[in-house]
Amino acid sequence: MIRIFVILKSICISHKEDVDGIVSAALLQAGLKVRHLFLVDYPNLLNSLDYVISMCSKDRTFTRVFICDVGLNMKNQFLFLEKLNLLVSNNIKVIYIDHHYLEPAIKDKITKMGITLIHDIDECTSVQIYYLLRNRMDKVYSFFASAGALTDYMEDRPRARRLVNKFDRTFLMLESCYLSYMISASQKNIDFLKSISKDISKGIMPHELKHGCNLVRQFSQKVSDAISLIEKQSIHLANISYFEHELELSSSMIVNFVLGLSGKKVGIAFKMKSNINSYILSIRGSKECQVHLGKLVNNLSMDFGGSGGGHEKACGAVIPIENISAFLEKLDELIC
Repeated sequence: MIRIFVILKSICISHKEDVDGIVSAALLQAGLKVRHLFLVDYPNLLNSLDYVISMCSKDRTFTRVFICDVGLNMKNQFLFLEKLNLLVSNNIKVIYIDHHYLEPAIKDKITKMGITLIHDIDECTSVQIYYLLRNRMDKVYSFFASAGALTDYMEDRPRARRLVNKFDRTFLMLESCYLSYMISASQKNIDFLKSISKDISKGIMPHELKHGCNLVRQFSQKVSDAISLIEKQSIHLANISYFEHELELSSSMIVNFVLGLSGKKVGIAFKMKSNINSYILSIRGSKECQVHLGKLVNNLSMDFGGSGGGHEKACGAVIPIENISAFLEKLDELIC
């Protein structure tokens, strides 16, 4: 049994783009009193790790680093391990908690480096953390872990189901969606995202969060305005539909409409990121999709000079501009 409950000065690096990542950080704050928080997306994960390494080398009172809900891909996984090894070599205890697919060889390298790996592709990260720390926190925090599972489409998994079934489903869905929209509306405001995570760590419910109502109303209007545009401008291939956009919405939000409105096995939404001359893609699969999208995209994106990966039915990718058409055509061929 893993024991990580000694009170130490710790840092948490967690995913900033969804409920699972924000709640994961909140649960660590609530259960282990973690006070130093970095919220990241996939493109700035390695840079954030560099900063944390610098912090730990300058201040020897830091003894632990938690990394939550940030998956790896074939392009960044070895650099990621190199940076973790620097932390370990400086006597920093590293705990990596995640649910994205990891290659067996990478999992083996992680554990051999002395890193504590808590990894289950069948449960979202916040549910894993809740079960790890449940004896150290009030049961109200199971509500937030349930929200993480629901918004990650993993509420039917064994541990998540036990949590979700404790609550009125309508209320849980309302609070989960409210929190998800607040997070999506605030991606450019890291300080506000940190304050959301901190408030959740105190047991404050999503509808009680300051400024939440206005943010959710404004964001909902943007989503509503986008729906007809998505329906008209999505391009349909045999097995996938895709939509290129410049909307003030995340691709991870838009892609669900692309998938739902198209009736295809896979939906894709992507936006240009000019500073890296690439497209950022969000990819979702329907129940009819029979391939593990995270594994497929992880391998395929490398063939086109990019990177990617994620879950069975939800993943992301970064693809160079010049290769986007070929990538989409090949992905369409490989979907079954």
